Amino acid sequence: MTIRQLRYFLRIVELKSFSKAAAYLHVAQPALGLQIRKLEEELGVKLLNRHSRGVSATEAGLILRDHALIVLRQIERAKLHLIDFAGPPRGKIAVGVTPTVNLVLASALVQKCRAELPNVSLSIVEGMSENLMEWVENDRLDMAFSYNPAAVRGLVCEPMLTEDLCLVGPPNSALAKPSAKRGKNSGLDSIAFAQIAELPMILPSPPHGLRSIVDEVANQQELELKITLEIDSVPATKELIEKDLGYTILGMGAVKREVEDGRLTARTITAPNLSRNMFLAYSSKRPSSKASNAVRQIIRTVVQEGIGSGQWSWRAVE
Repeated sequence: MTIRQLRYFLRIVELKSFSKAAAYLHVAQPALGLQIRKLEEELGVKLLNRHSRGVSATEAGLILRDHALIVLRQIERAKLHLIDFAGPPRGKIAVGVTPTVNLVLASALVQKCRAELPNVSLSIVEGMSENLMEWVENDRLDMAFSYNPAAVRGLVCEPMLTEDLCLVGPPNSALAKPSAKRGKNSGLDSIAFAQIAELPMILPSPPHGLRSIVDEVANQQELELKITLEIDSVPATKELIEKDLGYTILGMGAVKREVEDGRLTARTITAPNLSRNMFLAYSSKRPSSKASNAVRQIIRTVVQEGIGSGQWSWRAVE
């Protein structure tokens, strides 16, 4: 098995086509096919399914893909560490973001990195907190934002932000009617947690960090929530809420645009107030490159500037 074969294989899987991969790699298609056949013969397994629409990875191919991504990243990291002895930060840095972070912070991060680190290429990967933590551990990401520092042990989890959670509902629900109380520092109407138990809820499945927070409070108050659907997708959840199929609990940053447009409504939660911390996670087992350190510092700066602007729904960690 060679590095070249792994690169060829990954490109074919990504593009789902021998001809497209051959054009991208500037390699003759027969030569590309020969390398994959040699790889399959050496491993004794079929890696790709050929069909009329192109190719797709077999179960064995998916396993090789995951290992190949890690191997090639390690090779790239070794190269960067040697280059790092001289010159400015350079290379590719993969940053994992939650859907909320992607909406609010990612664009500012990309702009600042382009301005201050012109030789660094960012790769922004969106996912759920728990998945992002696993990808950092498996070396598929250099760092990631996460709400759940306990999801994976052995990672450095640097506190970044605190986010207040709110109850989100459809535009024509009772939530759209003003209440007598306002949530602390939010400008939104508020609702007591006990009242949420009366509503049809759409929540992520356990052990999602947000679900753990909600379940813990419900247990403390001896309440049984009416969970009508479990779904681990923020965009899909918002779409269902907008169609008047239930309510959910999210950070205001995730729904700010829809609330301002009148497509969703939101109220802060009281008795108790619900909040969660956002962390920046990275591995302490692998040496950090100049580029990785520089991107982490830019993230800290972007977070400080965002909090100071007063435009974010996030606040400094207490």
